[in-house]
Amino acid sequence: MNIEARTERSINSAVEDNMAEGARRLKTTIEGMRFEDYKAPLFVAWQINSECNLGCLHCCEEAGHSMPDEMNKEEVFDFLQQIVNLNIPYVAFSGGEPLLHPHFFEMCEFLRGNNVSLKVETNGEFVNERVAEKLAKLRFRSVQISLDGATDKTHEKLRLRGDWDKAVAACRHLVKNGVNTEIVFVPTKFNIHETGALIDLAYSLGVYGVYTGKMMRIGRAAKNWDMLCPSDVEYEKFFAVLKEKIDLYRGKMKVYYYPYDVVEELKYRLESPSASVLVLPNGKVKLIGPLPFICGDLKKQSLALVWEAYKKAWRNPDVIKFAKKVIADPKLLAESNTWKQV
Repeated sequence: MNIEARTERSINSAVEDNMAEGARRLKTTIEGMRFEDYKAPLFVAWQINSECNLGCLHCCEEAGHSMPDEMNKEEVFDFLQQIVNLNIPYVAFSGGEPLLHPHFFEMCEFLRGNNVSLKVETNGEFVNERVAEKLAKLRFRSVQISLDGATDKTHEKLRLRGDWDKAVAACRHLVKNGVNTEIVFVPTKFNIHETGALIDLAYSLGVYGVYTGKMMRIGRAAKNWDMLCPSDVEYEKFFAVLKEKIDLYRGKMKVYYYPYDVVEELKYRLESPSASVLVLPNGKVKLIGPLPFICGDLKKQSLALVWEAYKKAWRNPDVIKFAKKVIADPKLLAESNTWKQV
């Protein structure tokens, strides 16, 4: 997901941001509820692997190949135990493609067995009927499927080596098995004209909601920015369509969009950092997707120590100075995956 969250992180994604982010923002405005006041993060966004079967033009993480130093099983489960011990309520798994992680289901079972709310962001291409049944038993907060077009031609132009039919089938399998299913849509020049049709398709599939917003200028998306980024006029039409669909499906299906771009998000985060951490496949912890800063290493440090470093890093003059440079010159977002230790 490339709304950073995937968003991506998208909305990352993807996706990093979702409706829970709005709740966290509300909390940070209340006196005594600043992010510094928390003894642990409220949310962990974890890119559990870098391996991916696709080659998406807008991938925030530039996924496709495994990192040579990715966390091993012992390190992964040590971190999972720390999440439980610190009473962190909510975790999101993304990648790469998380279902390609060799311990994916064990990791999910561990967190859900300890009553940690879990979201999974996937391209859906490995979700057949059998996998959907296994996912349903875990009772996730949600499973988000990336669907970037109302037609196979459009989706597969953006998601190289992607299979639109498999992604649509994944939605059907998940809905059939009672999984809270959401679709994430990243608008680009290639697909923004299909926004309305995509939302209509989502409704026909019976999913809980559609999540979208402006594309994040990070990773591969930054490299392909001129080719991918919609114009202001296209975005204006995009948001108008979204408002129409919100009214059309009110009470029937959630249509959620994040109205700000990554630069506007960064401006806000400088003033009110989120009580969340972004964990990379090798255990490094980033401050936030758009910035290159690493504040800790879970292979060498406990999450509790990393959290303290995270809080201090947001007040670091070098971090603040670079963030302001990025806000003034968004082209610097292309450096977000060139990591720098704070």
